[in-house]
Amino acid sequence: MKLKYLFILILGIGIFSCSDDDDSNVDDHDPVAQAIIDDEILIEFLKTHYYTPEKEIDTILNGETPLYDIVTTDQMEYNEIDYKMYYFIDQQGVGQQSTRNDSVQILYRGFLLDSLMFDQNLSYTATKSWFYLPQTIPGFRYGASYYKEGEKVIYPDESFGYENTGNGVFFMPSGLAYANIGTVSIPPNSPIYYFFDLGKVVEADGDGDLVSNNDEDVDGDGDVYNDDTDGDLIPDFQDIDDDGDGVVTLLEDTDGDGDPRNDDFDGDGIPNYLDSDS
Repeated sequence: MKLKYLFILILGIGIFSCSDDDDSNVDDHDPVAQAIIDDEILIEFLKTHYYTPEKEIDTILNGETPLYDIVTTDQMEYNEIDYKMYYFIDQQGVGQQSTRNDSVQILYRGFLLDSLMFDQNLSYTATKSWFYLPQTIPGFRYGASYYKEGEKVIYPDESFGYENTGNGVFFMPSGLAYANIGTVSIPPNSPIYYFFDLGKVVEADGDGDLVSNNDEDVDGDGDVYNDDTDGDLIPDFQDIDDDGDGVVTLLEDTDGDGDPRNDDFDGDGIPNYLDSDS
């Protein structure tokens, strides 16, 4: 049987999400106040810097068009806190649109607002080119979803790359990055930004149950972490038995067509793998 979805091993540095438990390390941190501070810092940066013809970011000295005039603002709520991200699409890409729940093959460079680069990958053949987005920092998975993949190209030396990729740059507040914890190379409470180049999108199936992460987003809000059908505190996209009936989702594919979503033994409109009494 041909598998429709692919689970990608998680690789890379400087993008992966910290555990929520880490927030307890600093008791006086106020994430709501920090979100406001970060947004003021980001706006000031965007108003004083521009996107160069070489696809870099530099300080405005001669009346160049500010980033603030070309970026799009994305307002969102994360952990019940309102945040804003800012992004610029240089090229949209020509293939599949990424979601926050996919695996992606990318080129990227990550920077602090003082222009210090803390991480990068410049090769599609490097192990750091693949990322499983649900386990990256929230701002990175939001950022990836702004772009479409490119077209794979095989070169004469049999190496490969991508053309017509979705690319640009996105800026995130610290609350969608490393918050008050930081990393070895990123200080606490630091807004950051990434240059991003999206080669390939693969619909991921995080728990290998033949239901893609996107199809495990039962409420359709784009966030797979808040869907937990059986209430066992394991999100469906990580739970091999979504309805908690003791039968793993793989075995609820009763017609054997590789798709548990179209099997409804008792005809109640709820697929067996989400129906504990099927």
